[in-house]
Amino acid sequence: MSVQLPTTEVEADLQLRVPRGEAGSLGDGARTVLDGVDAVRTVEIVEIGGMRPDAFDLYVDATARIVVAADPSTAVR
Repeated sequence: MSVQLPTTEVEADLQLRVPRGEAGSLGDGARTVLDGVDAVRTVEIVEIGGMRPDAFDLYVDATARIVVAADPSTAVR
């Protein structure tokens, strides 16, 4: 029997570190970073607000809609 974890949809203003050298737009890079989070199920980048480069990464201000699956075993009580 499969168990479905409860999900929550949120819209968040985020500051993300996006690695340089990846193909695609800043939005694609931000989406890739968020997709790498275990609890994140879906990502929609709403807006890229700004970007600050450094030698190795790009620091991106983004607004995103994400669906997060809650894992009850890691809940804080």
